Amino acid sequence: MSTNMKMKHYRNLKNFIMLGCIIMVASTLYSCKKSDENTIAAEQTMVKINLQGVAAYIEGEGNAVGQKQGSVNASAARDASEVQEMTVPFGNGTSIDVVLTNSSAAAVKKGLVASSSTTATTPQVTEKPLDAGVKYKVVVYDEQGNYVTEKTYSYGGEAVSEGIVLDAGKTYTFIAYSTNSTSTVPSINSQGTLTTASLNNISGDLMYFASKLKLNSGVNNLNVVLKHRFSQITTTLTMDANMTGAITKIENAVFKPSHLSANLKLSDEALTYNGLNDAGVLAQFPALGIGLRTVVSTPSLLIHPATNAGTLKLGSLTIDGETKSNVTIPNVNINPGQKYDLKLNFKTCTQDVTSDGLNWSYPAVTVGGKTGIRVDGVFYRNGTTISKNFTAPAADYGFVFDITELDNAFNMEINGVKLAKNEIQFEVGASSAQNIQFLDGSKYAGTNVQTGKRIDQVYNMQGTAANPLIKLVISRTGKVTMFGSKINGGPLYELVLVNGNAFNTFPWGSTQNNTVKVTQLVDGRTIIKGIGAGKKKIPCS
Repeated sequence: MSTNMKMKHYRNLKNFIMLGCIIMVASTLYSCKKSDENTIAAEQTMVKINLQGVAAYIEGEGNAVGQKQGSVNASAARDASEVQEMTVPFGNGTSIDVVLTNSSAAAVKKGLVASSSTTATTPQVTEKPLDAGVKYKVVVYDEQGNYVTEKTYSYGGEAVSEGIVLDAGKTYTFIAYSTNSTSTVPSINSQGTLTTASLNNISGDLMYFASKLKLNSGVNNLNVVLKHRFSQITTTLTMDANMTGAITKIENAVFKPSHLSANLKLSDEALTYNGLNDAGVLAQFPALGIGLRTVVSTPSLLIHPATNAGTLKLGSLTIDGETKSNVTIPNVNINPGQKYDLKLNFKTCTQDVTSDGLNWSYPAVTVGGKTGIRVDGVFYRNGTTISKNFTAPAADYGFVFDITELDNAFNMEINGVKLAKNEIQFEVGASSAQNIQFLDGSKYAGTNVQTGKRIDQVYNMQGTAANPLIKLVISRTGKVTMFGSKINGGPLYELVLVNGNAFNTFPWGSTQNNTVKVTQLVDGRTIIKGIGAGKKKIPCS
């Protein structure tokens, strides 16, 4: 064998030996790794966190450490569902209907479910989940109450976060909490033992959960539902359909009482409150622009023990052109952990100065090959206009026209000025284009934005005297507001003109008679039924 052949044979043998060594080492490492995994599986367990959402907290429902999960104190749940109603005088013929509703009562559900399988039962949570990225912390204590470990999570990132490694067969206390912040989560004071640990000086939206749990081998899925510990109130101001104008100013709307912060003891969830907030908590409302008829605040966070003596003071409020100062809504219930909707509906008390009815209903007829209607024996072909005149005596609060049946368009004139630039057309598929819709974008013969269901054609619907199909309100300054129902005899929602149509402002006479003319463009069957009345302010009883 030549020298070159020998060298080549040597190199091949060397490479083969090196490859064999690598395989042996890799096999040994893999065997060690498998052995380690088997050791962890046998002696330890992995806890994976799954934050389900947020619910209400009710005193006595058993969310504290050592108490049974999922039980609900019956009387507490009953108290949480109460609806508080009252009427508050607003002065000068106006009052406020106040309704305070506990919007979180239905969210009283069991808070944590754990299992040793990969899929755990999902608790029912009626409130929406947290916003993405909200930080929360999970802290673990052993059975003797000693601190073991903790981990901070960002909501939405749990699936890719490492689990918490603990000992199988042992019982631990799991604490989860957040202040609804995407940037910070507070630290526990004196966290070494559960009996000394507390969250101090918390002024944010404190949400909390605690439970004891005995772990099984393998993966334990921990589904957590945080509970609000402070109160939240969302305030809505609305104007009754019979009231004219808009809300044009809200200043210094303040809730009292409230504390600056609170401390929460981890072992029993007891709250202690730090210093009264003398300035109170603002109800923050959006910009009003030229005026709104419905205004909704962001939630106001109140840190205070249970009371039925809360107040909302409106420092200054301008509604329908009148300004009131220091209007107080008294006796507002505040219970820790609950979310409330406080609705203030403003209404003006009036009486009819006079009223005149419309009650025409003409079927379509054909004369000489042309379609139209007959009125008192006279034929009006499609495209012509029929009308009725009446006089509305002077009224200091304008005019209201309630329509119970309509097919399919109308217009009016007040003292010679048209109600709208063009005939107000409700129907889809008529001789003119539909030019009115609901403020929320819903349309007759279209989709109801609120429900996703269809709203019928206006000519297939009917209202009643108490719940008209269409309500037209003309203010004492001549401004027009119109409302419509989406179902027969249903609630009224504001309407707006579209497709080039617009309301005019009338020279309404509050000290002299007003001439009212109702007109309808003939387009086949022609119907309008309703009552128009001048309105005068009177004191609210």
